[in-house]
Amino acid sequence: MEQIKLLLVDDEEEFRLATGKALERRGFTVQLAGSGEQAVALIRAAPPDIVVLDLRMEGMDGIDTLVEIRKEQKELPVVILTGHGGFDDAMIGIQLEIVDFLQKPVDVAHLAARIRSLLQRGSRSTLKERSTGELMVPASAYRKVRADEPIRTVVEALRDELFKGERGKVVEQGRRTVLVYDRRECFVGCLRLNDILALMVPGFLRDSPYSSYFTGMFLAQTKVVGNQAVGDIVSPGPSVDIGVPLMEALYLMVKERLINLPVFEGGQMVGILRDKDLLLEVANNMVVVAPETGAA
Repeated sequence: MEQIKLLLVDDEEEFRLATGKALERRGFTVQLAGSGEQAVALIRAAPPDIVVLDLRMEGMDGIDTLVEIRKEQKELPVVILTGHGGFDDAMIGIQLEIVDFLQKPVDVAHLAARIRSLLQRGSRSTLKERSTGELMVPASAYRKVRADEPIRTVVEALRDELFKGERGKVVEQGRRTVLVYDRRECFVGCLRLNDILALMVPGFLRDSPYSSYFTGMFLAQTKVVGNQAVGDIVSPGPSVDIGVPLMEALYLMVKERLINLPVFEGGQMVGILRDKDLLLEVANNMVVVAPETGAA
């Protein structure tokens, strides 16, 4: 297999030499550059397969170097590897079509695995944010109830979703939300597990901080709310359009303390964005891939 030609650009000599040797031991052909000017000259002479670029350098810094690289090579994959980069640096790098932004310190074996993974995709893949629509779960994946049905219907639906298999035994954790529609198939809102639990608190407890608690209150409340119509406690609540930036949806979920968020397209509710999917996306973006077993 042909060796990957890598250009490592960093003005810290000790880091540059040590990391370069470590990458060579892992099968890369490594060129070293101690400045942005030197890196641009090397790229003009013989473009590598990928560039690993530090941000904070004397003279031409990493961003200026990246701008010059893009004038010469618009398609050349560039990884920013830095111990000093902040949000603005990451945003500029994304706009200049880097393939990744990694923080020092990073394990060299993990860095090597990440570089191979980036180049094995077969085509240049820049660092891009996934959309709200890509992350959402289709509405069809959720249980549906009617607004004019009683609360006990929702409780039964949630129980069946959360406790599957043998009665009383958790076999698989299901969804904690059902979708409420009216008889015209118009979306009314989400009813979440926490909404049901909140309904189990009698109104006088919510209204007065001086109320007393005693055994039997919980049982009594479960007996008197079961016939209440679902539509009486559900409102449309916060939602987003499928085209909004992911940060807008995330901010709304954090602000409103939501575990999930309805997503609309053309006036129709088409999916649900869940906190667990956002967490997975955080992990995918933040955690460097582990090196392959048996790597040199």
